Amino acid sequence: MGLNIIQAVLALFLLSGGIIKLARVPFQVEHWNHYHYPLWFMSAVGILEAVGALALIGGIWNRALAIGSGALFVVLMAGAIHAHLFRAEQPIVTILPAAICLILSIIIIYSKL
Repeated sequence: MGLNIIQAVLALFLLSGGIIKLARVPFQVEHWNHYHYPLWFMSAVGILEAVGALALIGGIWNRALAIGSGALFVVLMAGAIHAHLFRAEQPIVTILPAAICLILSIIIIYSKL
């Protein structure tokens, strides 16, 4: 039961992030400019986050979806941490949301194996 709640909360958080990227909300565009990534890449990540979030919800009932979406989010969150620390050279505190999502994704994967 607790894992289902973690999956749902993580999915909603990442779905909102995906929607913000796809809508090109100004603060998100500004972040991507700091990362020195093209805006088409922001849209691609937004699509992956939205689809992955829906798969993560489906993963409550389907083990393969949970593992697959968890693996997707491990890669995306590792990329987010890299972007904050190395591309934008931001303080370490900026990686906290991505680090938490990364850890939760790993927990979901291992709990479904």
